[in-house]
Amino acid sequence: MSDTPATLLHRLCDQPESGDWERFVRLFTPLLRRWAIRLGVSDSSVEDLLQELFVLLIRKLPEFRYDPSRSFRAWLWTVFRHTVLAWQKRQPRTGPALEQLEQLEKLCTPDSIAEATEAEYRRYLLSRIMQIVQTDFPATTWQIFQQVVIEDRPGVEVAREFGVTVNAVYLARSRILARLREELAGLDC
Repeated sequence: MSDTPATLLHRLCDQPESGDWERFVRLFTPLLRRWAIRLGVSDSSVEDLLQELFVLLIRKLPEFRYDPSRSFRAWLWTVFRHTVLAWQKRQPRTGPALEQLEQLEKLCTPDSIAEATEAEYRRYLLSRIMQIVQTDFPATTWQIFQQVVIEDRPGVEVAREFGVTVNAVYLARSRILARLREELAGLDC
């Protein structure tokens, strides 16, 4: 069983274990890539920017301390935004490109992006956590969970289809929901 992302963040802040950074990168790269593209970073430059960002995060994450009044996502957005702005300022800019950068700086206020990305962040995080959790369960158990929870089918019907007891259906649902809650604990969701 893998750690919760909250536990992963605590370890990355204090004493990272082997594979922690790889898991962090795997968990957050798709979201950071979308943020970069939304802010006008070209597809060909996104990987360079993300590499620079992850190098910075290795230095900055030990400074992060969980505070219930402030979210990790807001902290990550702030570090990300500063990295994008610094990166774009180093790129050759003239005319419309310079105006675009100035417009970006105005748009990139914490409040404006927080509203725009909150729902996206929650959907993204739930999707990624579901992908991670799915690997912890047999395929049939996951399919039963999807039918009962995602497709909202009656447990009796799903039990009949999969040749298991109704109790087994609800047990699968309960175990997977518990793992999802565990993974999402402490992650601003």
